[in-house]
Parts: sequence; C-alpha cells; structure tokens
Amino acid sequence: MANASFSRFRAISRHTTLQHKAIHHLRAIGSLCLLLGCLACSVVQPVRVLPEGTTQITGSLGGPWLPNSSPAIIAPYLNIGAMHGVSESVTLTGSLHGTMLPFGVLGLDLGAAARLLKQQGAVPELTAKAQFYGFYDFTPGATTARPATPDGATAAGAVRIYPYLSLNASYELTQGLLGYLALENLFQLTNSPNYYFTPTVGLQYALSPTFSLQGEWKWMAANVNTMNGIFQGQSTIGTTGNWGVFLGFNWTIAQKSTTSDTK
Repeated sequence: MANASFSRFRAISRHTTLQHKAIHHLRAIGSLCLLLGCLACSVVQPVRVLPEGTTQITGSLGGPWLPNSSPAIIAPYLNIGAMHGVSESVTLTGSLHGTMLPFGVLGLDLGAAARLLKQQGAVPELTAKAQFYGFYDFTPGATTARPATPDGATAAGAVRIYPYLSLNASYELTQGLLGYLALENLFQLTNSPNYYFTPTVGLQYALSPTFSLQGEWKWMAANVNTMNGIFQGQSTIGTTGNWGVFLGFNWTIAQKSTTSDTK
C-alpha cells in the first residue's frame, strides 16, 4: 500500500514538474516572438525589384542562434507575404508575421522597394526599401504564453508601429545566383532604444524561372547591448546584437506577358 502511494506521489510530482517546465518554455517562446517581432526579423524582400506586372508569394523562417538552449536551435520566426512589381523600378511588398498569431498578436508589414542603380560591370545593383511594421494585440490581458511586459506592449488593444528602411547592394555572381550586402534600420518611436541597426549578408539562388531560395546571416540590433534580457548574450558579437540565420523562398505566380500572338 505504501509503495502504491509513493508511486502515485512520484507520478503527480513528475506531472507537476513537466507542467512547470511547459509553462516556462511557453513564456520564453512568447517573449522571444514578441522581441523578434519588434526587431522586425525577416529575410530582406526583395533583393531586387520585380519586373512590372510580376507577382510573387514569399516566405521566410529563421531567427537568432540560441546555443544555450536544449537542443541548440535557430529561433523559428515565420513570415508569409507577397510582392508585386508596379513598374520596372518599384515593387510593393507586404507580409503576415505568422509566429505572432498563436500569442495573440497580429503582425503585418507593408512597404515598397525601389531600384536606385542597375548593375553595370563591376558596379552592383542598389535597391532601397521603406516600410512600416505594425503589431496589434487582440488578446485581453497577459497570458501564460505571452506575459505582460513593462512597456505595455502586450496590453490588450496595444498598437505598435515601427518605420523601417533598408539599402542593399546585390551582384550576380553567376547566372541565377545573387550575392548581396544589406543595411537594415528599424526605428522605435516610443521606447528606448529608439534605433536598431542590422547588417546582413545573403545569397539568392534561382532554382527555376519561377522559384528561388534565399539565405541570410544577420547581426541583429548590432548597436544595442544584448548581454541581458531574453537572449542573455547567447549569440552576441562582443556585447551587442544577436546573430541569426534566415531562409526564404520566392515563388512567381503571375507575370506580365511580353509576347504577342502573330499570324
């Protein structure tokens, strides 16, 4: 009888411990997703503007490297969006921040990219992008997975808007393969720090005329001390920023016809 009681006690204790661990992980994941959303983490879209009339579906998954987690992982932050070429030099972009939704936050970004300079000889192509990130909290109050934050970012009905500017220089290394360097700049108007700088190195490879893959290495928030907080310096360079890896795709679903039927 005593052995049976002891076994039940151990089972209850083990179940309680697992519950506490699950709650801890949910809190960590929720806070991580909110931070990634605020840092506007995603693959640079687009590397170059699209031809007029071309529409693409885009997606990216990735985040900072967390070597102290068990197992060590790249934080999974998901974006799904679309791009459309409105002219030969301007492309409209927009995406939904999918990872935010389970934590009660709607995240969207809308913007436009413009070609400043076309690749000529050894001179790379320059593309600038301006957009706004917007986040709306539709969950009433804090939850286990998404605890309240001191700045009120998770308060019910909270709306956050972040202006974003980027400049990237891309060069066609071989047919279908682009290498690029990007400088990303995010502005936070209401809280400190007010500015995040993220240098980026990436490759984009066309697997077919309508589908390409993209990979990036980012030094996120390179100008901010990140030794404290949720990452606790896990992937800092020196004492600032966090380095991360992002993978993305671009799938062309519509193109403007450039040929006409002749008889």
